[in-house]
Amino acid sequence: MTEAHSRTVQASLNPLARLDPAQRVFVYPAWGRLALSLLLLWRWIGVWWVSLLVLLASDPPVTPPLLLRLVAIGIVVPFILEMVFRRAYRARTFCEPETLRIAFRSEELEIPRARIAAVRPWRVPLPGPGLALLVPGGKLLRERVEVPSPRSWAKLHGLALEEGSRATAATLAFAEARAASQPWRWYHYVAKFFVFGLIPAALLFQVHQRIAYGSVLGEYYLRGPAAYLRTWAVYYGTVVVYLLLFAGLLRSVLEVLLWFAAQTHPQRAIPGRRAGERLVHFVYYLGVLLLLALRFSGCG
Repeated sequence: MTEAHSRTVQASLNPLARLDPAQRVFVYPAWGRLALSLLLLWRWIGVWWVSLLVLLASDPPVTPPLLLRLVAIGIVVPFILEMVFRRAYRARTFCEPETLRIAFRSEELEIPRARIAAVRPWRVPLPGPGLALLVPGGKLLRERVEVPSPRSWAKLHGLALEEGSRATAATLAFAEARAASQPWRWYHYVAKFFVFGLIPAALLFQVHQRIAYGSVLGEYYLRGPAAYLRTWAVYYGTVVVYLLLFAGLLRSVLEVLLWFAAQTHPQRAIPGRRAGERLVHFVYYLGVLLLLALRFSGCG
């Protein structure tokens, strides 16, 4: 094993190795955490709501235009609001000898280190893992800091971490396991949804063409290339939305199960996260193929 490869492996296992001294975080007031948590819950409830409607609605069924409206209301709107909110409160934190400096886009906030007695991690990782700043006497400062790994952030900034309850320790383990997992890049999402989506979309589209027009190119010859491509776009877009919903269902179940598992076995949070991620990927790809097989066998 080369030295460079060894450093890469260590960084993937140690969240602290990934942290920049000028740590990127989200810093917002207490009401901001509540607002972001509600938006996140709105989005996840939207995933389940739209998915159940797609599965159960039959009279009338969920048509592609209706599907787009449902996705917009239940998922896209809260996602956009969340991104706008996060952009406004994105910050960097700097550890300086006498102050904790928080740099926003247009202003900076300096908190004397003497005012910070400790940091208290959130018991429930909503809208993500994070912490509150404690002053001497046990009161909380206004600022709430959302950071991937609260323990690593506190260690990096030389702040004492309050780990009082078992639930807090479990959430810290959950956060560290998630921070240690390899982050996805844009091309991972393109491959998972838009490239893989070509397979079920092409199969469903050609079946529709054969049934409705007698051959794969039947609509092309009968109605022209514009209508043919429009039908393909509807099928492909609908399949991609279905894949996003399916992945969202799996992700929501996985995150909840891993958080509950950390309550009883925090020491196994990292291997549990790895096993869960592999299982979700396996179920995603195999599940889509099985659903297609059931559809074409006449059982779906």
